[in-house]
Amino acid sequence: MRISSINMYPDPGGDVLLDGDIVLDHVLILKNVKLIEGQYRWYIQFPRYADGRTVHPISKSFYDYLLQQLTEYYHQATAE
Repeated sequence: MRISSINMYPDPGGDVLLDGDIVLDHVLILKNVKLIEGQYRWYIQFPRYADGRTVHPISKSFYDYLLQQLTEYYHQATAE
C-alpha cells in the first residue's frame, strides 16, 4: 500500500504536530490520525477502541513508511 493523499493540518500548540486523514491506494481512508511529538521521538497515534485496541493495526515496516512520509509532509507544511 502507498499513500495517495495526506489530508492533515498543523495543530498549533501542544504535542500534536499534525491531525487529519490519510488515504491509501485511493480506497482506504485512515481517519483521525495524529503525528505527535513525544519527549524523545515523533510517533503516529491511531484511533483506539474502548478496550484500547488500535483501530488500524499495521506492520512495523508500514508504520515506519508512514512515519517517514508524515515527517516529510510536516516539514513541507510548516516551511511555508
